[in-house]
Amino acid sequence: MTSTRAILISIAVAGVLLSGCGAGPATISAPTGAGPASAADPHLDGSGPQSAAGSAVGVAQEIAARWAAPGAPAPALGTPIEFRAIDYTATVTDAGASDGYTAFVTTRRTTLVTPASAATIDASNGASPRFATPADQAMWQSSGRPALAQAPATGQTRTIPAGQYTFLPQGSNLTYRQAAALPAEPDRLAAAIADHLRPYAGRHPPASLELKQVAYLIATAPLTDAVRSAAWQVVASLPGLGICQNPPGPATPRAIELCIDSAGDETLVSVNPDMGAILVIADRLLRTSPMYPHVADGTVVGSSTFP
Repeated sequence: MTSTRAILISIAVAGVLLSGCGAGPATISAPTGAGPASAADPHLDGSGPQSAAGSAVGVAQEIAARWAAPGAPAPALGTPIEFRAIDYTATVTDAGASDGYTAFVTTRRTTLVTPASAATIDASNGASPRFATPADQAMWQSSGRPALAQAPATGQTRTIPAGQYTFLPQGSNLTYRQAAALPAEPDRLAAAIADHLRPYAGRHPPASLELKQVAYLIATAPLTDAVRSAAWQVVASLPGLGICQNPPGPATPRAIELCIDSAGDETLVSVNPDMGAILVIADRLLRTSPMYPHVADGTVVGSSTFP
């Protein structure tokens, strides 16, 4: 049997596909002379009254209003931007075959992007692989324990040349300077995102895919406060936006999970409404599919957590 592997890349590592790789240190810093790095997805201080919005649209509109208000954290555009993510990714081997199997790998990444859209990405293995079922693990073992796209335990540094890093997980590239120059009007911003998506998704991208793109921009890109507010207004305007709430945990007591479903899967975006921040972006399988051998419906098949 010829093994055909489909690596289902989680959304926080869109730029990794364009990179080379090599051994490197576990920490990264801005290139010499580039100045200090700014954190992506700045947070509101959360000192105001807690969000009371009862609908998904209301949550997004309330966050948009808070980012538009005076006193929101001012961005430091024109400097390198850094973000950290914990990516949980389904790795599928021989989808549709009788001996196909699904494994899940966890990778910790720190990404630093310069204004020239060059990037350095430090990755390390975040956990032992998990398997959809014990039978999947047995098939992996019987096939010789092939590599599962895990980062080395000692870490790995990948570099992306200038002009090649993109802040959108699908579609045409959106560079640092393009992201920093996005329009602050919601309609124009939505149109710009749709333009980048068309090479991937056609003239009318599904709303779930648009939610993913906008959430990724908010979580990682160098945006002005006005554009960040507009991005949340775009989220509020997406058809089918709802709240798919899981019980809050001790680590995310104020998390609200926004969602849109489409064609058998669902895009989930967990937000902290008081800080106006993205916590998690995820894909959940709504019904079983031969693309994911032995994976039950309701399973999260990919996610990026922004600590």
